[in-house]
Amino acid sequence: MTTISRLSLMTLLAGMLLGDIVVASIGLAGLCIAAVHFNILQDHQQSEPSDQSFVA
Repeated sequence: MTTISRLSLMTLLAGMLLGDIVVASIGLAGLCIAAVHFNILQDHQQSEPSDQSFVA
């Protein structure tokens, strides 16, 4: 997945340097998809139940 993130970043930068909005948009969309994917993976790791109980 990090390869896709790097490739998307390179696509975004290439599109910005060339002035091509379509290429830059594709790169930006790829970066957003990678960020959402990493966030979902992180949420699954944190959602493991813990033995701590809350006492009010």
